[in-house]
Amino acid sequence: MMDKLRIRAEKLAQAGDSKNAPALTPAEMQQTLHELRVHQIELELQNEELRRSHAELDATRARYFDLYDLAPVGYCTLSPRGLIMEANLTAASLLGVTRSDMIGEPWTRFVFRDDQDLYYQQRKNFLQATPTEFDLRLLKKRETEFWAHISASISQDDEAARVCRIVMHDISLRKREEQFRENVERIIYHDIKGPLVNLFALAQMVMDGAIDESVVHFFPQIMLGIRQVIDLIDAAEPLRKMERGEYTAPSTPVDVHKLLNSVKQSLMVLSGQNRINVDIQIDTTCYPGRPPVCGEAFLLESMLMNLVKNAVEASPQDGHVSITCKAGENATCIAIHNVGEVPESIRDRFFEKNITAGKIYGTGLGTYSAQLIAKAHGGRIELMSSNPEGTTLSVHLPHAHY
Repeated sequence: MMDKLRIRAEKLAQAGDSKNAPALTPAEMQQTLHELRVHQIELELQNEELRRSHAELDATRARYFDLYDLAPVGYCTLSPRGLIMEANLTAASLLGVTRSDMIGEPWTRFVFRDDQDLYYQQRKNFLQATPTEFDLRLLKKRETEFWAHISASISQDDEAARVCRIVMHDISLRKREEQFRENVERIIYHDIKGPLVNLFALAQMVMDGAIDESVVHFFPQIMLGIRQVIDLIDAAEPLRKMERGEYTAPSTPVDVHKLLNSVKQSLMVLSGQNRINVDIQIDTTCYPGRPPVCGEAFLLESMLMNLVKNAVEASPQDGHVSITCKAGENATCIAIHNVGEVPESIRDRFFEKNITAGKIYGTGLGTYSAQLIAKAHGGRIELMSSNPEGTTLSVHLPHAHY
Protein backbone atom coordinates (compact mmCIF):
# COMPACT_ATOMS: atom_id res chain seq x y z
CA MET A 1 0.00 0.00 0.00
CA MET A 2 2.80 2.43 0.93
CA ASP A 3 4.70 1.59 -2.28
CA LYS A 4 1.64 2.39 -4.42
CA LEU A 5 1.17 5.74 -2.70
CA ARG A 6 4.85 6.61 -3.24
CA ILE A 7 4.62 5.77 -6.96
CA ARG A 8 1.54 7.97 -7.35
CA ALA A 9 3.21 10.84 -5.45
CA GLU A 10 6.34 10.65 -7.64
CA LYS A 11 4.21 10.77 -10.82
CA LEU A 12 2.33 13.81 -9.55
CA ALA A 13 5.56 15.54 -8.56
CA GLN A 14 7.10 14.90 -11.98
CA ALA A 15 4.00 16.19 -13.74
CA GLY A 16 3.97 19.32 -11.60
CA ASP A 17 7.68 19.93 -12.15
CA SER A 18 7.39 19.68 -15.92
CA LYS A 19 4.31 21.89 -16.35
CA ASN A 20 4.33 24.48 -13.58
CA ALA A 21 7.80 24.67 -12.14
CA PRO A 22 9.25 28.11 -12.71
CA ALA A 23 12.91 28.54 -13.38
CA LEU A 24 14.88 29.28 -10.22
CA THR A 25 17.85 31.53 -9.97
CA PRO A 26 20.98 30.19 -8.25
CA ALA A 27 20.23 32.34 -5.17
CA GLU A 28 16.68 31.02 -4.97
CA MET A 29 17.94 27.46 -5.29
CA GLN A 30 20.46 28.07 -2.53
CA GLN A 31 17.71 29.48 -0.25
CA THR A 32 15.39 26.59 -1.00
CA LEU A 33 18.15 24.09 -0.18
CA HIS A 34 18.81 25.88 3.12
CA GLU A 35 15.11 25.75 4.06
CA LEU A 36 14.98 22.06 3.24
CA ARG A 37 17.99 21.38 5.48
CA VAL A 38 16.45 23.37 8.35
CA HIS A 39 13.20 21.48 7.93
CA GLN A 40 15.08 18.18 7.95
CA ILE A 41 16.84 19.10 11.20
CA GLU A 42 13.50 20.09 12.76
CA LEU A 43 12.04 16.72 11.79
CA GLU A 44 15.03 14.92 13.29
CA LEU A 45 14.72 16.89 16.54
CA GLN A 46 10.98 16.16 16.68
CA ASN A 47 11.68 12.47 16.07
CA GLU A 48 14.28 12.43 18.84
CA GLU A 49 11.85 14.14 21.22
CA LEU A 50 9.16 11.60 20.29
CA ARG A 51 11.55 8.70 21.00
CA ARG A 52 12.45 10.26 24.37
CA SER A 53 8.74 10.64 25.22
CA HIS A 54 8.13 7.00 24.32
CA ALA A 55 11.06 5.93 26.53
CA GLU A 56 9.75 7.99 29.46
CA LEU A 57 6.28 6.53 28.94
CA ASP A 58 7.72 3.00 28.97
CA ALA A 59 9.65 3.79 32.16
CA THR A 60 6.50 5.23 33.75
CA ARG A 61 4.56 2.12 32.80
CA ALA A 62 7.29 -0.08 34.30
CA ARG A 63 7.24 1.94 37.53
CA TYR A 64 3.45 1.73 37.62
CA PHE A 65 3.67 -2.04 37.14
CA ASP A 66 6.20 -2.35 39.98
CA LEU A 67 4.37 0.01 42.34
CA TYR A 68 0.81 -1.11 41.63
CA ASP A 69 0.66 -4.58 40.12
CA LEU A 70 3.66 -6.02 41.99
CA ALA A 71 3.00 -4.25 45.29
CA PRO A 72 3.20 -6.49 48.39
CA VAL A 73 -0.42 -5.59 49.22
CA GLY A 74 -3.62 -5.94 47.21
CA TYR A 75 -5.30 -2.88 45.70
CA CYS A 76 -8.91 -2.70 44.54
CA THR A 77 -11.08 0.16 43.30
CA LEU A 78 -14.83 -0.18 43.86
CA SER A 79 -17.68 1.65 42.21
CA PRO A 80 -20.38 3.33 44.35
CA ARG A 81 -22.39 0.12 43.90
CA GLY A 82 -19.54 -1.95 45.34
CA LEU A 83 -18.41 -3.49 42.03
CA ILE A 84 -14.70 -4.05 41.42
CA MET A 85 -13.45 -1.59 38.79
CA GLU A 86 -9.70 -2.17 39.10
CA ALA A 87 -7.46 -4.63 40.91
CA ASN A 88 -3.75 -5.32 40.95
CA LEU A 89 -2.08 -8.70 40.48
CA THR A 90 -1.45 -9.09 44.21
CA ALA A 91 -5.17 -8.77 44.98
CA ALA A 92 -5.97 -11.40 42.36
CA SER A 93 -3.28 -13.68 43.79
CA LEU A 94 -4.57 -13.28 47.35
CA LEU A 95 -8.08 -14.22 46.22
CA GLY A 96 -6.88 -17.08 44.02
CA VAL A 97 -8.46 -15.74 40.80
CA THR A 98 -7.36 -13.92 37.65
CA ARG A 99 -7.71 -10.17 37.51
CA SER A 100 -10.29 -10.44 34.70
CA ASP A 101 -12.41 -12.67 36.96
CA MET A 102 -12.58 -9.84 39.51
CA ILE A 103 -13.52 -6.91 37.27
CA GLY A 104 -17.24 -6.16 37.44
CA GLU A 105 -17.83 -8.58 40.33
CA PRO A 106 -19.30 -7.45 43.69
CA TRP A 107 -16.59 -7.06 46.31
CA THR A 108 -18.80 -8.91 48.79
CA ARG A 109 -18.42 -12.05 46.67
CA PHE A 110 -14.96 -12.40 48.23
CA VAL A 111 -16.02 -11.64 51.83
CA PHE A 112 -16.41 -14.66 54.12
CA ARG A 113 -20.07 -15.37 54.85
CA ASP A 114 -19.84 -14.95 58.63
CA ASP A 115 -18.06 -11.58 58.21
CA GLN A 116 -20.55 -9.99 55.81
CA ASP A 117 -22.27 -8.07 58.61
CA LEU A 118 -18.91 -6.80 59.89
CA TYR A 119 -18.02 -5.54 56.41
CA TYR A 120 -21.33 -3.66 56.01
CA GLN A 121 -20.86 -2.05 59.42
CA GLN A 122 -17.40 -0.83 58.44
CA ARG A 123 -18.66 0.21 54.99
CA LYS A 124 -20.90 2.82 56.61
CA ASN A 125 -17.80 4.46 58.07
CA PHE A 126 -15.71 4.77 54.92
CA LEU A 127 -18.71 5.83 52.81
CA GLN A 128 -18.82 8.87 55.09
CA ALA A 129 -15.31 9.74 53.87
CA THR A 130 -13.74 8.40 57.06
CA PRO A 131 -10.61 6.29 56.39
CA THR A 132 -11.31 2.94 58.01
CA GLU A 133 -9.11 -0.02 59.00
CA PHE A 134 -10.36 -3.42 60.16
CA ASP A 135 -9.61 -7.15 60.01
CA LEU A 136 -11.81 -9.33 57.82
CA ARG A 137 -11.91 -12.90 56.57
CA LEU A 138 -11.83 -13.19 52.79
CA LEU A 139 -12.45 -16.15 50.51
CA LYS A 140 -10.14 -17.70 47.98
CA LYS A 141 -11.45 -19.33 44.84
CA ARG A 142 -11.83 -22.75 46.46
CA GLU A 143 -13.83 -21.42 49.39
CA THR A 144 -10.84 -21.40 51.73
CA GLU A 145 -10.79 -18.45 54.07
CA PHE A 146 -7.90 -16.27 55.18
CA TRP A 147 -7.53 -13.21 57.39
CA ALA A 148 -6.81 -9.85 55.76
CA HIS A 149 -6.24 -6.37 57.15
CA ILE A 150 -8.38 -3.90 55.19
CA SER A 151 -7.77 -0.16 54.72
CA ALA A 152 -10.65 1.58 52.94
CA SER A 153 -11.21 5.20 51.90
CA ILE A 154 -13.28 7.26 49.47
CA SER A 155 -11.62 9.30 46.69
CA GLN A 156 -12.31 10.55 43.17
CA ASP A 157 -11.26 8.98 39.89
CA ASP A 158 -10.02 10.83 36.78
CA GLU A 159 -13.59 11.80 35.91
CA ALA A 160 -14.28 13.19 39.41
CA ALA A 161 -16.57 10.25 40.29
CA ARG A 162 -16.59 8.90 43.87
CA VAL A 163 -14.88 5.53 44.18
CA CYS A 164 -13.72 3.39 47.08
CA ARG A 165 -10.04 2.47 47.36
CA ILE A 166 -9.34 -0.74 49.26
CA VAL A 167 -5.91 -1.93 50.38
CA MET A 168 -5.61 -5.46 51.77
CA HIS A 169 -2.80 -7.65 52.99
CA ASP A 170 -2.74 -11.19 54.32
CA ILE A 171 -2.43 -11.37 58.13
CA SER A 172 -3.17 -15.10 58.48
CA LEU A 173 0.23 -15.73 60.07
CA ARG A 174 -0.39 -13.02 62.67
CA LYS A 175 -3.84 -14.43 63.41
CA ARG A 176 -2.40 -17.92 63.82
CA GLU A 177 0.18 -16.56 66.25
CA GLU A 178 -2.60 -14.85 68.21
CA GLN A 179 -4.59 -18.09 68.25
CA PHE A 180 -1.52 -20.05 69.41
CA ARG A 181 -0.99 -17.58 72.23
CA GLU A 182 -4.64 -17.75 73.25
CA ASN A 183 -4.63 -21.56 73.21
CA VAL A 184 -1.48 -21.75 75.31
CA GLU A 185 -2.84 -19.26 77.82
CA ARG A 186 -6.04 -21.27 78.16
CA ILE A 187 -4.04 -24.47 78.65
CA ILE A 188 -1.91 -22.84 81.33
CA TYR A 189 -4.95 -21.41 83.12
CA HIS A 190 -6.62 -24.82 82.95
CA ASP A 191 -3.60 -26.69 84.33
CA ILE A 192 -2.93 -24.17 87.08
CA LYS A 193 -6.42 -24.73 88.48
CA GLY A 194 -5.51 -28.20 89.78
CA PRO A 195 -2.67 -27.21 92.12
CA LEU A 196 -4.52 -24.06 93.21
CA VAL A 197 -7.65 -26.07 94.05
CA ASN A 198 -5.56 -28.33 96.26
CA LEU A 199 -3.89 -25.37 97.96
CA PHE A 200 -7.26 -23.73 98.52
CA ALA A 201 -8.71 -26.95 99.97
CA LEU A 202 -5.83 -27.25 102.42
CA ALA A 203 -6.23 -23.63 103.47
CA GLN A 204 -9.99 -24.13 103.90
CA MET A 205 -9.40 -27.16 106.11
CA VAL A 206 -7.11 -25.08 108.33
CA MET A 207 -9.68 -22.26 108.51
CA ASP A 208 -12.45 -24.73 109.40
CA GLY A 209 -10.33 -26.21 112.15
CA ALA A 210 -10.29 -29.59 110.47
CA ILE A 211 -6.49 -29.65 110.75
CA ASP A 212 -4.70 -28.87 113.98
CA GLU A 213 -0.99 -28.68 114.66
CA SER A 214 -0.50 -31.62 112.31
CA VAL A 215 -0.89 -29.14 109.43
CA VAL A 216 2.90 -29.03 109.33
CA HIS A 217 2.77 -32.46 107.73
CA PHE A 218 0.99 -30.90 104.76
CA PHE A 219 3.72 -28.35 104.11
CA PRO A 220 5.53 -30.61 101.58
CA GLN A 221 2.30 -30.91 99.62
CA ILE A 222 1.75 -27.15 99.80
CA MET A 223 5.28 -26.55 98.55
CA LEU A 224 4.72 -29.10 95.79
CA GLY A 225 1.57 -27.29 94.67
CA ILE A 226 3.39 -23.95 94.57
CA ARG A 227 6.21 -25.47 92.55
CA GLN A 228 3.74 -26.93 90.07
CA VAL A 229 2.13 -23.54 89.55
CA ILE A 230 5.55 -22.02 88.82
CA ASP A 231 6.37 -24.88 86.43
CA LEU A 232 3.09 -24.39 84.58
CA ILE A 233 3.83 -20.71 84.08
CA ASP A 234 7.26 -21.68 82.73
CA ALA A 235 5.53 -24.12 80.34
CA ALA A 236 3.93 -21.31 78.32
CA GLU A 237 6.75 -20.90 75.81
CA PRO A 238 7.38 -24.65 75.26
CA LEU A 239 3.65 -25.16 74.62
CA ARG A 240 3.63 -22.34 72.05
CA LYS A 241 6.54 -24.03 70.27
CA MET A 242 4.71 -27.38 70.39
CA GLU A 243 1.65 -25.93 68.67
CA ARG A 244 3.90 -24.50 65.96
CA GLY A 245 5.82 -27.78 65.65
CA GLU A 246 9.07 -26.09 66.68
CA TYR A 247 9.71 -27.79 70.04
CA THR A 248 12.60 -30.21 70.54
CA ALA A 249 12.56 -32.24 73.75
CA PRO A 250 15.85 -32.32 75.68
CA SER A 251 17.71 -35.61 76.12
CA THR A 252 17.53 -35.38 79.92
CA PRO A 253 16.64 -38.70 81.64
CA VAL A 254 13.37 -38.57 83.58
CA ASP A 255 12.42 -40.76 86.57
CA VAL A 256 8.87 -41.82 85.69
CA HIS A 257 8.36 -43.41 89.12
CA LYS A 258 9.14 -40.10 90.79
CA LEU A 259 6.77 -38.23 88.48
CA LEU A 260 3.88 -40.57 89.23
CA ASN A 261 4.39 -40.33 92.98
CA SER A 262 4.49 -36.54 92.71
CA VAL A 263 1.20 -36.56 90.77
CA LYS A 264 -0.43 -38.85 93.35
CA GLN A 265 0.71 -36.61 96.21
CA SER A 266 -0.51 -33.48 94.41
CA LEU A 267 -3.97 -35.00 93.95
CA MET A 268 -4.20 -36.27 97.53
CA VAL A 269 -6.78 -33.67 98.59
CA LEU A 270 -8.97 -34.16 95.50
CA SER A 271 -8.83 -37.96 95.70
CA GLY A 272 -9.48 -37.80 99.46
CA GLN A 273 -12.56 -35.63 99.02
CA ASN A 274 -13.99 -38.06 96.47
CA ARG A 275 -12.76 -41.07 98.45
CA ILE A 276 -10.83 -42.36 95.43
CA ASN A 277 -7.98 -44.77 95.95
CA VAL A 278 -5.09 -44.06 93.56
CA ASP A 279 -2.87 -47.13 93.21
CA ILE A 280 0.51 -47.04 91.41
CA GLN A 281 2.15 -50.24 90.24
CA ILE A 282 5.65 -49.86 88.83
CA ASP A 283 7.09 -52.83 86.95
CA THR A 284 10.72 -53.69 87.65
CA THR A 285 11.50 -52.75 84.04
CA CYS A 286 10.86 -49.10 84.96
CA TYR A 287 13.17 -48.84 87.95
CA PRO A 288 16.25 -46.58 87.78
CA GLY A 289 18.95 -47.96 85.53
CA ARG A 290 16.48 -49.35 83.03
CA PRO A 291 16.04 -47.81 79.52
CA PRO A 292 15.22 -44.22 80.41
CA VAL A 293 12.56 -41.84 79.17
CA CYS A 294 14.02 -38.46 78.30
CA GLY A 295 12.49 -35.02 78.08
CA GLU A 296 11.26 -32.07 80.09
CA ALA A 297 10.31 -33.48 83.50
CA PHE A 298 7.84 -30.76 84.53
CA LEU A 299 6.04 -31.00 81.16
CA LEU A 300 5.69 -34.77 81.44
CA GLU A 301 4.46 -34.32 85.00
CA SER A 302 1.86 -31.83 83.77
CA MET A 303 0.76 -34.36 81.15
CA LEU A 304 0.33 -37.11 83.74
CA MET A 305 -1.36 -34.71 86.16
CA ASN A 306 -4.06 -33.91 83.61
CA LEU A 307 -4.73 -37.55 82.80
CA VAL A 308 -4.80 -38.79 86.41
CA LYS A 309 -6.88 -35.81 87.56
CA ASN A 310 -9.44 -36.58 84.84
CA ALA A 311 -9.55 -40.21 85.96
CA VAL A 312 -10.12 -39.20 89.61
CA GLU A 313 -12.87 -36.75 88.66
CA ALA A 314 -14.57 -39.31 86.40
CA SER A 315 -14.55 -42.06 89.04
CA PRO A 316 -17.55 -42.63 91.34
CA GLN A 317 -17.04 -42.07 95.07
CA ASP A 318 -15.19 -44.88 96.80
CA GLY A 319 -13.81 -45.76 93.38
CA HIS A 320 -10.38 -46.86 92.29
CA VAL A 321 -7.84 -45.41 89.85
CA SER A 322 -4.97 -47.69 88.91
CA ILE A 323 -1.72 -46.57 87.29
CA THR A 324 0.65 -49.16 85.87
CA CYS A 325 4.04 -48.53 84.35
CA LYS A 326 5.94 -51.04 82.26
CA ALA A 327 8.88 -50.71 79.88
CA GLY A 328 8.76 -52.53 76.56
CA GLU A 329 11.49 -53.03 74.00
CA ASN A 330 11.36 -49.49 72.57
CA ALA A 331 9.02 -47.53 74.82
CA THR A 332 7.63 -47.19 78.31
CA CYS A 333 3.85 -47.52 78.67
CA ILE A 334 1.97 -45.78 81.49
CA ALA A 335 -1.65 -46.98 81.67
CA ILE A 336 -4.24 -45.03 83.72
CA HIS A 337 -7.51 -46.84 84.33
CA ASN A 338 -10.76 -45.81 85.99
CA VAL A 339 -14.31 -47.13 86.18
CA GLY A 340 -16.76 -45.54 83.77
CA GLU A 341 -16.70 -44.87 80.07
CA VAL A 342 -16.07 -41.86 77.87
CA PRO A 343 -19.27 -40.93 75.97
CA GLU A 344 -19.17 -42.56 72.57
CA SER A 345 -20.00 -39.25 70.89
CA ILE A 346 -16.60 -37.75 71.78
CA ARG A 347 -14.29 -40.79 71.73
CA ASP A 348 -12.98 -40.13 68.22
CA ARG A 349 -12.31 -36.46 69.14
CA PHE A 350 -11.18 -37.05 72.72
CA PHE A 351 -7.78 -35.35 72.25
CA GLU A 352 -9.05 -32.39 70.24
CA LYS A 353 -9.35 -28.88 71.63
CA ASN A 354 -12.54 -27.87 73.48
CA ILE A 355 -13.91 -31.44 73.63
CA THR A 356 -15.45 -32.22 77.02
CA ALA A 357 -18.48 -33.96 78.48
CA GLY A 358 -19.98 -34.40 81.93
CA LYS A 359 -17.76 -31.80 83.67
CA ILE A 360 -19.42 -28.54 84.65
CA TYR A 361 -16.18 -26.57 84.51
CA GLY A 362 -14.44 -28.65 81.86
CA THR A 363 -12.57 -26.75 79.16
CA GLY A 364 -11.58 -29.62 76.89
CA LEU A 365 -7.92 -28.62 77.09
CA GLY A 366 -6.47 -31.15 79.54
CA THR A 367 -6.36 -34.12 77.16
CA TYR A 368 -5.42 -31.87 74.25
CA SER A 369 -2.36 -30.47 76.04
CA ALA A 370 -1.46 -33.97 77.30
CA GLN A 371 -1.41 -35.37 73.76
CA LEU A 372 0.50 -32.29 72.59
CA ILE A 373 3.22 -32.93 75.20
CA ALA A 374 3.34 -36.67 74.46
CA LYS A 375 3.80 -36.10 70.72
CA ALA A 376 6.43 -33.41 71.32
CA HIS A 377 8.41 -36.07 73.21
CA GLY A 378 8.06 -38.56 70.36
CA GLY A 379 5.24 -40.50 72.01
CA ARG A 380 1.46 -40.75 71.90
CA ILE A 381 -1.61 -41.34 74.08
CA GLU A 382 -4.26 -43.93 73.21
CA LEU A 383 -7.81 -44.20 74.55
CA MET A 384 -9.79 -47.37 75.19
CA SER A 385 -13.24 -47.03 76.75
CA SER A 386 -16.29 -49.25 77.10
CA ASN A 387 -19.09 -49.82 79.59
CA PRO A 388 -17.90 -53.08 81.11
CA GLU A 389 -14.16 -52.43 80.93
CA GLY A 390 -14.04 -48.79 81.98
CA THR A 391 -11.57 -46.26 80.56
CA THR A 392 -7.84 -46.69 80.01
CA LEU A 393 -5.48 -44.04 78.77
CA SER A 394 -2.15 -45.48 77.64
CA VAL A 395 0.82 -43.12 77.41
CA HIS A 396 3.65 -44.43 75.22
CA LEU A 397 7.00 -42.65 75.61
CA PRO A 398 10.00 -43.85 73.57
CA HIS A 399 13.24 -44.87 75.22
CA ALA A 400 16.25 -42.66 74.83
CA HIS A 401 19.03 -43.93 72.59
CA TYR A 402 22.54 -42.72 73.31
